[in-house]
Amino acid sequence: MASVKAQKISESSTITERLVILLRVFSPWEAISLTYRQFAAELGKPVTPVTIKKWPRRQKFPADAARLIVAKARARGLVGVTLEWVLWGEGPVPQRGGGGGPKTAPNSPAIEQPEEPPAAAPQDHPHGQFAGQVGAALEADLSHNEFGQWSSVEAQHTVIWALKDLARRLRVLNFDMGKTFELTDEWAGHVGLPVRRSEESPVEREDQDA
Repeated sequence: MASVKAQKISESSTITERLVILLRVFSPWEAISLTYRQFAAELGKPVTPVTIKKWPRRQKFPADAARLIVAKARARGLVGVTLEWVLWGEGPVPQRGGGGGPKTAPNSPAIEQPEEPPAAAPQDHPHGQFAGQVGAALEADLSHNEFGQWSSVEAQHTVIWALKDLARRLRVLNFDMGKTFELTDEWAGHVGLPVRRSEESPVEREDQDA
């Protein structure tokens, strides 16, 4: 199972490789990929051909552009274009023709369909209290100290970096992870890890790291 997952990630491990795949799957033609200009027209402003040309020099797609790519792919009925794949190359590689949605030629006017507001998750639904369940699970797992794990600097570093990585990913999905960043920054200062400058937002720091 691990080898299969590693193979899927390696197939689209860089922005350049994922961009090539996106140009192919968004194309309405079987053996012809979109150009940067056509892909920019497909996505719409603020994406331009110039910004697309800069993407391969980054470590990952800008978060706003990634969300726009996923939204456009869903509108087109394309399968496999997820935020996890666009940003990190995780998951199955998107394939052409997987969706059954209508395909229009680039630059052609599309008929806008009225969007239905998403239904709010009721609080009594099992997933309505998901955040609380996650917090309870973390508390139960991390509270165990049978072997004195928290006295280990290595364990503290691992937990802090894991929480920071989780917060960055959820921030991309539009969750406000400010409290988590504040907590991990406080912990990092105590154990000698790098700490974000207070005037920087997580997104600003993330863009600089990219």
